Amino acid sequence: MASRDNRRGPCVRELLFARYRPAQTAAACAMALLVAIAASLDPAASSYEAIRRIDPDATGALYICYEVLLSCSGRVSAPALLALAGLAALPIRAVVFGMRSARRPSVLLPALGFACCMVVGKSYDVAGDASLVLGGASRIIESLVAAAGWCICGIVGITVLFELFDRAGRRREHTGARGADTLARIAWRLFDRHPFAVPFSVLIVAWLPALVASVPGVFMGDTGDQIRQWFGLPSGTSSYLELLDPDVLLNGHHPVVHTAILGGCVQLGMAVFGDENVGLFIYTALQFAATAACAAYLVSTLRRLGAPAGARAVVLVIFAVVPLFSNYAVLATKDVLFADAFALMVAQAAILLATFPRAGAVVGAPRWSLRDGALFILACTATAVLRNGGVVFPAVICAALAVIGLRAARRTDGIAVGAPRRVARCAVAALVVALAVQVALTAVVMPALHITPGSRREALSIPFQQTARYVAKHDGANAGIADGASDGSVSAEERAMIDRVLGYDTLASRYVPTKSDAVKNGFNERATSDDLAAYLRVWAAQLLRDPACYLSATIANYYGYFYPSERTPWMYTAASSDTIMAREENRAQFDFHRWFTPVSEALGHAVDLYRTAWLQLPVLSLAMTSAPYVWLLVLLLVYLVRERRWRSCALLLPLVAVLAVCLIGPCNGSTYLRYLYPVMFTLPFAGTAALGAWKQAGVVA
Repeated sequence: MASRDNRRGPCVRELLFARYRPAQTAAACAMALLVAIAASLDPAASSYEAIRRIDPDATGALYICYEVLLSCSGRVSAPALLALAGLAALPIRAVVFGMRSARRPSVLLPALGFACCMVVGKSYDVAGDASLVLGGASRIIESLVAAAGWCICGIVGITVLFELFDRAGRRREHTGARGADTLARIAWRLFDRHPFAVPFSVLIVAWLPALVASVPGVFMGDTGDQIRQWFGLPSGTSSYLELLDPDVLLNGHHPVVHTAILGGCVQLGMAVFGDENVGLFIYTALQFAATAACAAYLVSTLRRLGAPAGARAVVLVIFAVVPLFSNYAVLATKDVLFADAFALMVAQAAILLATFPRAGAVVGAPRWSLRDGALFILACTATAVLRNGGVVFPAVICAALAVIGLRAARRTDGIAVGAPRRVARCAVAALVVALAVQVALTAVVMPALHITPGSRREALSIPFQQTARYVAKHDGANAGIADGASDGSVSAEERAMIDRVLGYDTLASRYVPTKSDAVKNGFNERATSDDLAAYLRVWAAQLLRDPACYLSATIANYYGYFYPSERTPWMYTAASSDTIMAREENRAQFDFHRWFTPVSEALGHAVDLYRTAWLQLPVLSLAMTSAPYVWLLVLLLVYLVRERRWRSCALLLPLVAVLAVCLIGPCNGSTYLRYLYPVMFTLPFAGTAALGAWKQAGVVA
């Protein structure tokens, strides 16, 4: 059968049942079986005892064969695997033999990366190292088989996904609900006529059970710390920092602006109502309303950009039904308001880009207004101050907008020159304001109020984790680990240099592969620049001695961003909030507690059951982990680069910057989602806007 490009030829649906040569069908069935086997392989299942029971004399290659065979699932899973293979055979045949695009680098390279992440990620998720990938000949064979199967899955999935992206780029006018009843037509009409009010109302109703069940709000570990800082009480962060003024315990470990908002609300509740819980509820209600309004604004912005009602409805449904968003809307943490400001910044960037469409556009672009520029400047400034180091994100998007605007202004392709220049000026103004506010806050306001800045250790998670793993591997005995090895590769001089920065004696015992907080907690705040320079020289020398150890430390800390881990992601529930509120440090000066009523208790059970369903059901659970969002972001970028849609790529650059910051942060994405939450919250809008269901209008494509 003649192959055709999937963007110009038949779609996957048309190719599924086309006529193929018998050899192609047989090859597709074999690949489908390989996919099923790869999905079922468990390298940890085979054991020495099991092999000895079968063949006590097995050695060498024979033993390796037994190890590989015993890692397969066997007859118990055979019906399910055969069913999986049968279902996979048709799409594999259609994609591999019916589409040239399946063999393009833009598909093959991400598919290979996906396969590597699945194989290596499983090893680190189960064993904590690469032993299930490289631990002997049998493990290597199993890894190659699994990688081949996952690569086939990646090729098929990415090809189909890219075709969906192509179809999303073909504008379709909404014609109403065909054959639907009057109520459905009224709902669609209201959705079109009230693009903000309807989504906002839907989200308030959908998220209200989570709010009622958690009143006055959900606590997490940092919440009490920030509140105590605001009231000048000792906290975990003030205890280790070298304070500028011992009497001023407020510090920059958490964003000072957010600490002021949270602490100020609690203080307001205590001053007016005599109850800190009322103050916490004031904060929670404000954040809840702001997050719902921001999500509704994202949906309404898609309407303004020209997106069809169906695309907007899908984005609204994602916000309404995925419990991650309602959970975070009532969580008193710095990440939520930052995500709101971040998403607003991306939305305003999309509007600014849309004000000068390409020549030949068939649909008019939205008109720029002073309000759009003011909102963009406000969003960039809020993004900069609501997260430590947050100024990098407006810097990325503003630089991209300025470059795109200036380049477009030089062209004579039918675009009014004033529009792109206006976008460039607005981007520069937004960055200048954001930088000015950030500099004023950190260099003027904080020193004037004797507020201590955050620790230097926050930027050193990767080297600290690498050093800790190296010490645990090569000098565990001297670091206090039972049965630890000491091969003499860590000299006394190196120990002394590390000790001046990280505290050597307990370093290896503090090492947790998926989280660097315990290692960072040993950082000596009194360490000088010379001490850090000496440590970094030791770090570089040990890197040259054992680069594999350093690589393992990095993979173990971050694999969860690319692999859907078996670990249960941490959810901030009302029950966990009760536990944190009851901690001694939170009880010493305050009486935070949940307000129990029959209604809130019943809704609490319903919310917990609903969240558990999303965490446990096979398909839905992917929406509650980091990896699918990261892979969708990566594949969107690959697709847009392939199509040379540079303006659309610009919308995704801030999301890539958030991911990059996550990959130098302290926690693994398998369990801690809040670091990636701004990407999760913004991606439904940014992906839809970047793909451009209105591509013919030339709005952002």
